[in-house]
Amino acid sequence: MRAAPLTADAQRLVIPDARIPSGDAFSVLLGGRRIWTVRAPEPGDDGALTLPWPPSLAERLTGRARLAVEHAGREVAAATVAFDENPSDFGLNEPGTGIPQVVNKWGRIARSFEGRDAVLIEQVLDEAERLIEVLHRTLGIDLFVTGGTLLGPVRNGRILPHDDDADLAYLSTATNPSDVVLESFRIERTLAEQGYEAVRHSSGHLQLLFPGGTVTDRFYLDIFTYFTCDGWFYGTFHAREPVESVTVHPLKPLPVNGRLLPGPAEPAQLLAAIYGPSWEVPDPAFAFLTPPAALRRYYWWLNHFDIDRENWEDHHRAEIEAGPGREPSGLAVTAAEQLPPSSTVLDLGCGLGTDARYLADRGHRVLAVDYSRPALAWAKEHFAHDGTVTFERANLTMVRHALHLRKRCAELDSTVHVHANHLFNALTPLGWDTTLTLVKYLLAAPGSTAFLEVGVAGTEGAGSWVEYRPVDWTRFQEQLRRYSLSAEEQDDDGAGTATSRRVLVRRERA
Repeated sequence: MRAAPLTADAQRLVIPDARIPSGDAFSVLLGGRRIWTVRAPEPGDDGALTLPWPPSLAERLTGRARLAVEHAGREVAAATVAFDENPSDFGLNEPGTGIPQVVNKWGRIARSFEGRDAVLIEQVLDEAERLIEVLHRTLGIDLFVTGGTLLGPVRNGRILPHDDDADLAYLSTATNPSDVVLESFRIERTLAEQGYEAVRHSSGHLQLLFPGGTVTDRFYLDIFTYFTCDGWFYGTFHAREPVESVTVHPLKPLPVNGRLLPGPAEPAQLLAAIYGPSWEVPDPAFAFLTPPAALRRYYWWLNHFDIDRENWEDHHRAEIEAGPGREPSGLAVTAAEQLPPSSTVLDLGCGLGTDARYLADRGHRVLAVDYSRPALAWAKEHFAHDGTVTFERANLTMVRHALHLRKRCAELDSTVHVHANHLFNALTPLGWDTTLTLVKYLLAAPGSTAFLEVGVAGTEGAGSWVEYRPVDWTRFQEQLRRYSLSAEEQDDDGAGTATSRRVLVRRERA
């Protein structure tokens, strides 16, 4: 049977008369490579299936591409399409490395093991074995495989080809959420002492990163905290089941790609808790549905500290590949004109460091922070050569990182001014609180000021960003007053006045 034609633009894919039953999973192929698997919607009145692209993919679509749709093992629709007037061929590849990418189960653009060198999977498993040994030796913590790293081996003894990491977990002996959190931070400190680089998704989810270059990673390992509380088993970040329905200990060996790794005592019980009762049936379009009772507890007990980091890192990788501009922001120019000579500046959300370098070139000393690792790596390489700019990683949704910045600024032994360009467009409500608390503390020094710019209209970020969006100006002013801060709106010569506000913030005096 001949494949039907399809049409597509940068917003949607249209499959006419493909006869894919509603709810069935099908795959979209780019140049013969699977990049997205999704469930068929109800057809329109004309019988066509219309699907909006995932926002993370829509932002990238440009040029021309050969697309095909595959259902039940056969190609049912195909065409060469043009997303815009760009004549070049579109490829979904990682900026900076060219490694092929896919849309993963979270709707993000990411790598997968599919089509990669088999040596990579062996390296991932080598590091998983080493990590298991390290935590057992140092803290007596017994890790075991979970998630996709449990699902594939239980089905057929092999890692899932569309996965992109290794999932490990431990069952905490603590039953109070506060003690569970303290244990997780103790694990993070121990791993840092052992030379691991980690980012914290929540108080129950650590991710260990294995760099592959200045701006990218070869792979990562997840460590999930599992615990019991008041008769319930919690498997961060999704599962909540009666404690008697999930048996983890004693751990037992599980064949994984020809080697034995520790697994739970009853793998089927844990997989049912994570993926639901139909876990045995492969579902390439699977999406997690976290029960509301679990979601509430995970948020209030463990919170979430990693919102949009991966989006920012992808954004910065793309900027680096394209050749980042060296022009400072209007805010940096304004700050440089108004700062006292030889000032000390804390640049919050510094990105690739252009503003920090500009301020340093005008005689100021700058401590620049961000949570985007590729941005910091690039900035250190290109802008930290003379010691007038120091780049450090800080996550402004985490109180302990804000407290560390307070300590760092106190060590600078001078009045510290603040520079933050569109930072508040990218912060969660928790991030607003920690950052404004930090700013209030720094502005207690006589003569200290904060130079801020916020986007108040137009487009900030894009559809795949969770928090990067315009700020309500009235809300922003109310939040400043809540922290005893006041803002003086600055004249920016009419540039961008319709979409942003540039302000000079001072602490109100009693």
